[in-house]
Amino acid sequence: MTPEEIREKLKEAGIPVGEGWGSTKPQTSVEPPIVKRQKAALRQIEALLEQQIEQDKQRVADLHATLQRIKHGGGQ
Repeated sequence: MTPEEIREKLKEAGIPVGEGWGSTKPQTSVEPPIVKRQKAALRQIEALLEQQIEQDKQRVADLHATLQRIKHGGGQ
């Protein structure tokens, strides 16, 4: 296909050819459904991780208290 044929096809499709840069119409932000699902999944993961962090902090505190009792002869 020659460049002229391509230009003609583009014009037939309603695509401006050979015109300089022009202003564009503002686009609304459309969020694809997959992105919505990914965001929801990431929020769930975030909540799970925060819960796990709190559990881990509590476990560390308990272990630290146990260690201090052992160091000072308190045992269990």
